[in-house]
Amino acid sequence: MTARTVARISDVDVQSLYPMNISFRYFGLEKFFESCAKTGLHNAEIWLCPQHFLINGQFSEDPSKLKALMREYGVQIKCLCGEQNNPKPNNMAARGELLVGNTRSYFRRVIDLAEAIGCPKVLVTPGWNYFDEKVDEARVRSIDMLRELSVYAHARGVTLVLESIWSKSSQIAPTIAQIANIKDAVNSDSLKLTLDLGAMSDAGETVDDWFSAFGSDIAHCHFVDGTPTGHMPWGHGNLAMRGILASFKKAGYKGGFSLEYVHPMSFQDPTGYLAETKALFEKCLQTI
Repeated sequence: MTARTVARISDVDVQSLYPMNISFRYFGLEKFFESCAKTGLHNAEIWLCPQHFLINGQFSEDPSKLKALMREYGVQIKCLCGEQNNPKPNNMAARGELLVGNTRSYFRRVIDLAEAIGCPKVLVTPGWNYFDEKVDEARVRSIDMLRELSVYAHARGVTLVLESIWSKSSQIAPTIAQIANIKDAVNSDSLKLTLDLGAMSDAGETVDDWFSAFGSDIAHCHFVDGTPTGHMPWGHGNLAMRGILASFKKAGYKGGFSLEYVHPMSFQDPTGYLAETKALFEKCLQTI
């Protein structure tokens, strides 16, 4: 595997921290934007759950809904994350004409939405494999779909950011080596990478391992605590934020740190966890 060139100028600051509405699933979307503004965080990643913004392979809400919220609360959407893991039908490795067509249509609509609201990135995964087939068969389908969508995204000025999925959900690409193989096979400048700390920890990898393999092709991060997995709010697992941020800073990382808090502990008081995370993030930045 050939290491990519790593930049040495870091842009990590508190506005690199991107709240994510995934922990606000029991609140309305406006509450999420209000909480971002209240916490002093002005960039965000939007998880496209239907209770917040309804989009599927056949229909999309009007982008003006998101534009209005961004204007009112001064929060910019930096990444869109579609619903795409099992049991969702939007599967990069879908098989069968109906599901493949649905996946293609869904992600095209998400890319169109990103273009319409001025959002630069769309998060994608390799999808999930069926247990009644060889993993390589699903991997080929995933590559084909990602290649097609990368062409579509490129024409609209949108970058796809691909993350690994832990092996309990998919065997297509849970490791650095497998993600690298997919990225190389797609071979598109419009396909970059997301470093998900949960999937990384499950695979026994480190931030330094990822930057050694991919360098500046790492354009996004799902920034979560865990034991070592679990997608928990920071300070409630056993990962070391300071050391992890030091590795990102050393590598000259220029992307965002999205708070993909999916652990149920975060659902009742997501605003409180945003404030906790911001305070810890600022403290760590002061000492690296």
